[in-house]
Parts: sequence; structure tokens; C-alpha cells
Amino acid sequence: MLKLLLLLFVLVSACVAIHGMGMVLGLRWFARTRPVHHHHFSLPTMFWILVRVVYGLLVLHLLQILAWAACYHWAGCFPDFTTSFYYSATSYSTVGFGDVIPPENWRIIGSVEAVTGILMFGWSTGVLFSVVNHLQARFAEKHQAGR
Repeated sequence: MLKLLLLLFVLVSACVAIHGMGMVLGLRWFARTRPVHHHHFSLPTMFWILVRVVYGLLVLHLLQILAWAACYHWAGCFPDFTTSFYYSATSYSTVGFGDVIPPENWRIIGSVEAVTGILMFGWSTGVLFSVVNHLQARFAEKHQAGR
């Protein structure tokens, strides 16, 4: 049981590290967009930024799912990596179809993965909300200055 708890700690820490590094790199990229656009964005530019932010967040979530899937595969929980990835994706996203079930001593891992996924999706939602608010403020500044 102690080994399992240690493994869970490592996996959750890996998710936080992946998401945190992605956020730092993404926010640095976002900060560099300001001088290029002179503090104001057009609607198409705002849309393109949002598309890139969403895809960046999606990549971060997929990397985390891959980390969990690699653990399942390494431990021999499932017959192949595809099944490990499928189980990981359904657990992380909290869909949990239940058509693929790990060995009994590994079932708690799927629950912790689901909790981690909820936290990471919440973090992503907060970042996306912040980016949208920032873009909207820049757009509003542009239109107020133009009056």
C-alpha cells in the first residue's frame, strides 16, 4: 500500500509539474504578444490567440493522460498501451465508462486520476477565463480610445 501511495504522489506531482510548466511557458508567450500588437487586438487576432491557448491546454492534458497511461502500461494493468491510454483518458476526464477495469489492487489509482483531472481542468478553466478577460479588456481599451 505504501508503494501505491508513493506512486500516486509521483503521478500527481508529475501532473502538477506538467501543467505548471505549461502555464509558465504559455503565460510568457502571451505576455510577448503585447508589443507585437501594440496593446490592442482585433477580433480575428483574439480568436486566433484563444484557439492557440485552448490547443495548448489540450496538449497539457494529453501529456498528463500519457503519464498515467505509461504507468498503467509499465505495471501491466492492461494488455496493451492503447487500452492503458483509453482507461487513463476516461478516468482523467471522469467519464469512466467502466468497460475497461484495472486489476483490483490498482482500482484506487483511477479514482485519484479522476480527482487530479478535475483539478487540472479547473486550473485550465481559470487560466482560460483569465485570458479571455484580458483580451476583452484590451479590445475594450481599443474601442474606448477610438472614440
